[in-house]
Amino acid sequence: MSSPIAPTDLSRLLVVLDYDGTVTDREYNVLAFQKLTGDAWRVFEDAARRGEISHAECIDREVGLITTPKQELIAANADDARLADGFSEFLEALLTDGARVAVVSAGFREAIEQLWRREKLPPVELFASEIVPRDGVAGPPWTVVFDRLFDTCPTCGPGACKTGVLRRLRGTGDTVAVFGDGVADLCLAREADIVFARGVLTELCEREGIAYHRLSDYRRALAQLTDRMTPQTATP
Repeated sequence: MSSPIAPTDLSRLLVVLDYDGTVTDREYNVLAFQKLTGDAWRVFEDAARRGEISHAECIDREVGLITTPKQELIAANADDARLADGFSEFLEALLTDGARVAVVSAGFREAIEQLWRREKLPPVELFASEIVPRDGVAGPPWTVVFDRLFDTCPTCGPGACKTGVLRRLRGTGDTVAVFGDGVADLCLAREADIVFARGVLTELCEREGIAYHRLSDYRRALAQLTDRMTPQTATP
């Protein structure tokens, strides 16, 4: 006779989520830059994908193109933003079963917080960027300041690498699951135990030989995580 499966306990699971294009159903930063700058932002995005500039330099240059008040950029990013399918249920289930969840994003804190309030999502730790005046007095022009826990690396740039947050949050014996879609998530994927990828991140993982699950549905991702974390009692 088989022994019963132990109750789900995710207390040793740390889930690190990118925001734009991962928590959301598409990349709303890109849509905001397109709306406010036309195609001017594309040259920087393409340069970052080719490895010619860091992700930090890319987003700083893109934000530097904005000539409108900061709140117009936040609104262009947040007003139309929608969650990826199944994300609300996924997040609720993780937190109910004891997982720790952090959103670690190069995106804008105010836009992320606006969507979180609108969708009435349970609170998680948030590490993101702030849009501030480039000259320190008034803006535009604008620049971006990343969370102080972000680290430095050649790919992401000075003070813009998300692994600094992962290393601070990770406890002894934790299993770390990373969810991402872009160049800025590659460093996280290198240090994760489980990777869920979509978009450009899938190509980068394949190039580097990093095992990953293709992120297409958060309900399936929840089942995969629960499977990984639930101990099975052997059948005598």
